[in-house]
Amino acid sequence: MYRKPHTALLALLICALLLPAKAASQEVGLFSSPKGVGVLWQGAEKNGAFNTAAAYVDIYGVVTSRCSFPGYKANFSRQYVFYRKDTGEWNLTLYAGPGLSAGYVHDHDKGRGVDLSALVADNQGFVFALSGDFGMRFEFPGAVVLNLSWTAEAGLHLRANERFKDSSNLSIYNNGFIQSLYPQLGILYRF
Repeated sequence: MYRKPHTALLALLICALLLPAKAASQEVGLFSSPKGVGVLWQGAEKNGAFNTAAAYVDIYGVVTSRCSFPGYKANFSRQYVFYRKDTGEWNLTLYAGPGLSAGYVHDHDKGRGVDLSALVADNQGFVFALSGDFGMRFEFPGAVVLNLSWTAEAGLHLRANERFKDSSNLSIYNNGFIQSLYPQLGILYRF
C-alpha cells in the first residue's frame, strides 16, 4: 500500500517527458547511471542551445540492500553548446547548462560518514534542487546518439522526522554533491 504513490509518481514523470514532443528532430532513449535507470529526452538544437529532461528511478541504498525500495527523480535542463567537432563520420558536441531537479528520494544519512553496510536510517523525502550539467554528445550517421554527462545538484531535502511524529526535517541534499561525479549515459534514438 505504501508503494502505490511511488508508481503513480513515476508514471507522471514519464508522461511529463513526453509532453514536449514536437515535430522537430528530437531524441528519446535510455538513461543509465549509478544513480539510477530511466528515460532521457533531448530536444532539437536551436541557436546553439537545446533542452534535456530525464526521469529515473533513484537507486541510492537499494543496490547495497540498505533500503528496500527506490526513489524517483526528474531533471530538466537548458544546455548551451560551447564546442563542436565534425569528422564526417561522427560529430562530437560539448555542452553545459543550468537546470532544476525534483523528486522523492533517500539522501545520504546525515552525520553517519560513509557506511555502506548499515540500513538507511533517514526517511525518504522530497528534494528540490538547482542543477548544473556538463556533457558530450556523439552523433553517428544513423539514428543513434550517445550522450555522456554529469550533473551536480544544490538543493534541499524535506522528509518526515524519524523520531517525532507530525514533524519534518529540512536539510541540504547531500547526494546532489556526492553523486555529481557519477557518469550518466544516454543511448538515444533520433526521430
